[in-house]
Amino acid sequence: MDAGYRQYKLIQDIRNKNSSCVIRLQDNVVYDILEQRPLTDDAQKAGVQRDMVVQLGCKDKQNDLTQPVRIIEVFHKGNSSRPETSNKTMDSSYTLLLATDRMDLSAEVIALIYRYRWQVELFFRWFKCILGCTHLISLSKNGVSIQVYCALIASILITLWTGCKPNKRTFEMLGFYFMGLATEEELAQHIQKLKPKEIENST
Repeated sequence: MDAGYRQYKLIQDIRNKNSSCVIRLQDNVVYDILEQRPLTDDAQKAGVQRDMVVQLGCKDKQNDLTQPVRIIEVFHKGNSSRPETSNKTMDSSYTLLLATDRMDLSAEVIALIYRYRWQVELFFRWFKCILGCTHLISLSKNGVSIQVYCALIASILITLWTGCKPNKRTFEMLGFYFMGLATEEELAQHIQKLKPKEIENST
């Protein structure tokens, strides 16, 4: 999760469900340090500056998160060829505060988990916007699994058929076809337009 989440009770709820999280904290977060952990060479190479076990939040908020968490302070070095900006982009240098309940993982692994957060968000954006799974058909574990697998299988089949990634228009055309609003010929014409020219020539 990113720094927009300020409710510590959410972290407690996640832990109560026997799940874990890595969350980026805002720079002005309040915490009491309970333990300073030593940094390994690998952690320092990954930009980790501090590894702490803390009690998160001020006294009024500590009841929302009753258990200590771990804070990893990571320095991100921006692109020195570009001027510093006030926005925390990949081109600027800044320090991240990452909170997690995972005491067993190394500090550099926690930093790596957050680094790949954007890839996770891109997957869900693709899943919702391109595959059309904006709403869950079922809230049961089996129902969600079936919906996810059907969407992924459909995407793979279209990719194998066309040789390129399916887009939103492709899934709309498939929907129109299955609803009887588009003919098989119209669907085939749309699929044909997606194929790279070298594939068209070879067929």
